[in-house]
Amino acid sequence: MAIENGVPSDPRKQICNDLAELLGQEEGVRVVRLLQHLELCGPAARDDGAPAPASPAATSATPADTAAETRPAPIGIWEPQETRGELAFVRPEPTLLGDGSAQRRVLLPKRSALPGRICFFGESAAAGFFYAPHLTPAQLLQEQLRVVKGPGQYEVVDLARVNESILPLLDTVQAACQLKPDLLVVFAGNNWNLLDIPTVSPQFPSVDTRQEIAESLRASGLRGPAALADARLKNAVESALARLGRIANAAQIPVVVVVPEVNLADWENRQPVMWLPEVPGGGIARWYELYGAAKERLAGGRWDEAAALAARMIELDLGTCSTSHRLLARAEIGRGRMAEALAACRAEVDATRYSTLCFMASPQCTGPVREALLRGARQRGFGVVDLATVFAEHTGSPLPGRRMFMDYCHLTVEGMKVAMAAVTAEILRLGGGAGAPAPDWRQLVKSLPNPQVAPEVDATAKLGAALHNAHRQLAVGNRDDIVEHWCERALAASPGIADAMVELLAARSTPCPAVLTAAQQRIWGTPYRLTLYHGWRSDSLDAPVFEVVGKLLARSGRQSGEASAALLVERQRVGRDAMELAYPAYYHWDPIERFYPDVVRIPNLTQRAIYRSPWPVSSFCLVADGVADVELDLTARLPGEGRPRQGTVTVAVNGRPVGELAAGERWSRARFRVQGQALSAGLNRVTLHWPLTVTDGDTALAQVIARLEQGIAADLHPVFGEVFSLRVQPR
Repeated sequence: MAIENGVPSDPRKQICNDLAELLGQEEGVRVVRLLQHLELCGPAARDDGAPAPASPAATSATPADTAAETRPAPIGIWEPQETRGELAFVRPEPTLLGDGSAQRRVLLPKRSALPGRICFFGESAAAGFFYAPHLTPAQLLQEQLRVVKGPGQYEVVDLARVNESILPLLDTVQAACQLKPDLLVVFAGNNWNLLDIPTVSPQFPSVDTRQEIAESLRASGLRGPAALADARLKNAVESALARLGRIANAAQIPVVVVVPEVNLADWENRQPVMWLPEVPGGGIARWYELYGAAKERLAGGRWDEAAALAARMIELDLGTCSTSHRLLARAEIGRGRMAEALAACRAEVDATRYSTLCFMASPQCTGPVREALLRGARQRGFGVVDLATVFAEHTGSPLPGRRMFMDYCHLTVEGMKVAMAAVTAEILRLGGGAGAPAPDWRQLVKSLPNPQVAPEVDATAKLGAALHNAHRQLAVGNRDDIVEHWCERALAASPGIADAMVELLAARSTPCPAVLTAAQQRIWGTPYRLTLYHGWRSDSLDAPVFEVVGKLLARSGRQSGEASAALLVERQRVGRDAMELAYPAYYHWDPIERFYPDVVRIPNLTQRAIYRSPWPVSSFCLVADGVADVELDLTARLPGEGRPRQGTVTVAVNGRPVGELAAGERWSRARFRVQGQALSAGLNRVTLHWPLTVTDGDTALAQVIARLEQGIAADLHPVFGEVFSLRVQPR
């Protein structure tokens, strides 16, 4: 035994010291992480030290699925209360800006045979996003059943909720059995691709998940992470339907599953391409060159050439990038090949997966979710309403667009009517009986009256749709078209909403959260009450909205373009102090055109203090008076993945180059003077064009896999450039 200071020492101490020295080296950490992944060295843990989260598939069943609760349980936000000896479920007062749930204050257990009680569950599309609480699918379903079967025959209890995901939805379904329903309607699936498998991402702080993604990349290349996520999601959906079946069997009530459809014609999912393996005539730079060429051909109506270029992009990215599929879809639409366009649109939605996400995407029901819902519901004998089939037949087009949808998945008034007509027909079919056969949904659409909403409500919903399209869509084409469409429809529905548009611009021009502005309070004094779900959540200058709304106000004669610009100049123009345009994201032209962890705070993931561009072009807002000269002060660099990069960053204002920065892996700085006459009074667009010279994909992917194997976050997409500072000041 060794002696240390006259005291016998434990021989394990030297072993621990040697081990600590080895683990202090990069290779030592990597070895331990790999042993953890093989379960030879204890379980991997999240970066915060907590156990890795269980998958939804593993947690989707509870022991209480088929057992009655011994005491009343909350039904969503409705809390159980006892009043005069009777059980009731009471929700809190709705907030002024909306809380995403139905506004019925009290729910009571059913006491009599009639009316038949239908509990209605789902996500924001089922909750009537944009029109709620004035018009919702549940309200419309009850009205349709009243018209068809007469008063007092059916009651629909709306339990749909914005941002709902699988497990909370099933918990609500189970708890709702306390209301003694006669039938359950579940209208969900849009959120499941993005909200229910969020941990299958290299950005999520889970060591074991990152290692699984690394393994999938080694085994299957770029398709690996998506296959991993799809398998998890399939299990989650199957487990959810199995639990729904147990709940329904225990209560002996039928179920109708409404399988969502999404906006295939108008909603575009532009995403950067992941690191590409090096092949002859391929690589990242080549992919973006093809992208530019395909867009040029589309703009010129050269459909065959555009289709060929998009097909080449898909060949290079192995079908993993939604952008390539959208370009192909637009070319096929131009060629009149609608079946091929439909396939491309479906592939675009399916390629927008959380596991390989770069830009923050929007919830849409993917092919794997849709197939799992259809198959699982039919296997269990549930009634099924497939909105893809219904909308295609109703519109005469396989590509539903703005006629049925306000944005990516939320329904127009007509969309709600048609969808609920199909649900009404399915409910009546399940009711059966010896009477007349249940009506066909097509007959119901023709015979039922159109839903009526107040003009002010209709206009507010359509303006909200315009804002949502501006905030959430990154398009390969002209996004302003759909934003302008809904703004015009809002003005047509109720011209008085022009005043709300003026106040909206006033709120956005004020450098503080919009909900704290006097303009927002003035809107609340009108019939056009925009809520958080209509667009107040955005905390940016909102350049796309300023451009479109300002133009429409000028066209309608409500407020001149000069007045809109003057408002901005008064509150946002460059003053004596320098203004930072790059970080935080207030002055970004499109704040979501960033890596999504930089947009959405992920628990236990450290936020970066610099701007990183995942696209070859970055745009920022500059407000000027159009008279004084300004100076742009740029500090930027070109990060590499193991290999040095050198290149030139071109700086442009309103499309005109104003200077260049010679950049490399170290920070470089340059100043550019912009003449006042080159600036517009009001909003100006500052653009950084990054060089396409990036590290080759094979080297970058090897670096990504090595980092993920060690449980370290890694980017599956190139970083074209980083900005430490982009400051503007007067000259």
